[in-house]
Amino acid sequence: MSRNSKAKRDARKKKEPARPIRRLGAALQPHAQLLDADDNAIGGVGWRDGEWLLVLGSQVAARSDSAAMALAMLRHVVAVQERAGREVRLEASAPLLHAAGREAAALGRTLEEHLAALEQERVERDPPAPVSTPSLPH
Repeated sequence: MSRNSKAKRDARKKKEPARPIRRLGAALQPHAQLLDADDNAIGGVGWRDGEWLLVLGSQVAARSDSAAMALAMLRHVVAVQERAGREVRLEASAPLLHAAGREAAALGRTLEEHLAALEQERVERDPPAPVSTPSLPH
């Protein structure tokens, strides 16, 4: 092996154009947005590679095969933000609502009934922490 082979290899790499980062999977197709009072997107749901992805703060926060579950997660985020005093609005696409409606109908429910049942399951699985008040010294 030549003494200069590393130097030649490094020089060749330096001349090559930078390769773009290749993400695995297809592009994310947006289907719902959470908008703040100024209409800035703060999160949403997208479809990619056969699953719904909940995105919050530019990061995937959760995944689900269920469109109804994706909507339920978004509605929960809206409720949490409203309890914190922030106005958040949910806008969902027709395909997302249609897919969620089909899931609900398969269970003999309306979409609202199904979303309420999913929220009830969430509450039972993860009950809200009790609000504690600090005790006063005697």
